[in-house]
Parts: sequence; C-alpha cells; structure tokens
Amino acid sequence: MEKGFIFSLIFAAIVAVFALKNGDRVLIDFLFAEVEISQAIVIFASAILGAVTVSILTTMKHIKFKKEIKELNKKIKGIIEEKDDLNLLLEEKEKEIKALKEKTIDDNTYVDESEEELDSGD
Repeated sequence: MEKGFIFSLIFAAIVAVFALKNGDRVLIDFLFAEVEISQAIVIFASAILGAVTVSILTTMKHIKFKKEIKELNKKIKGIIEEKDDLNLLLEEKEKEIKALKEKTIDDNTYVDESEEELDSGD
C-alpha cells in the first residue's frame, strides 16, 4: 500500500478517538449566529475541511506540473525536429564535400596527365 494512504488511515483513527473522547457540547460563535454543537462534530468537520483543502491544493499542483510537462515535451519535440533537420543538412554537406574532393582528385589527375603530355611533347 501507499505510505500516504496508510498515514491517512492512522491519522483518521487518531482524530476519531480524539473526537469521541471530547464529545461535550460547545458553543460556536459565528459572526451572524451562535450554535451549540457537539465538540466531536466540530473536530470531524475541521478534519474533513482540512483534508478537502489539502486535496484541492494538491490537485492544483498536479495540474500545474502536468501543464509544465506538456510545455517541456513541446520544447523537446521542437529540439528533436531541429536536430534531425541539422543532421540532414550535415549529411548533405558531407556529400557535397565528398563530391568536391572527388572532383578535385579528378581535376588533379587531368592536370597531371596534361602536364605529362606537355612534357613528352617538348
């Protein structure tokens, strides 16, 4: 089981025992009204409200992280595409360099042959 789930169960059990031990009625003073209610209900309501608040904040954090991950994946995709384009360009340039080297070798061979003909013709 997940550690957080186990911790939550233990915490809920502690809150339940604490609430049951403190079951006296208390006066709650709201700004607009006063209510006399069991202290156990106040403790349970506070614990539930706290859990809901933490859940909402955690969900918002996860949404933010998912959005950030999505943006970073877009950047990665763009970088990979750029890398692939640069690799293709590099391959094309290497082919051009190879072709130019072959042409240079052929031209040098032609020049050498021409020089030999000129030398033998003299």
